[in-house]
Amino acid sequence: MSAAARERGVQVQVVTGRAPHVLENLPEPDVVRVGGGGAEVVEAVAERRPERIVSHALSRAEAEAIGRVLAAHGYAVECAFLQSVGLDPPHLGRTGPFRCVPAVRRTPREPLARGPG
Repeated sequence: MSAAARERGVQVQVVTGRAPHVLENLPEPDVVRVGGGGAEVVEAVAERRPERIVSHALSRAEAEAIGRVLAAHGYAVECAFLQSVGLDPPHLGRTGPFRCVPAVRRTPREPLARGPG
């Protein structure tokens, strides 16, 4: 991913580690792609208030949970069901459906009004 971004003149910081703890010492992000970890990790990212978040889920239930977390943090959520099949026949059984959950913050970096509690 870093090489492709550099070729297009995009500055990317790829971070490896276990979320949400790996997020603690990072600067405030503009865009985040969550590569796994479910709703807990997406919530930790959403609390950082990036402009965009893209995540994926391995089941409909997980996609719905991630969507609820994003909506609760003020993001407009769009879910899409994607399915892929490897071009190499031995890989046909190893790929499968997943759900993509892109979200865009509804308002600029304003604090989200929260009720009592």
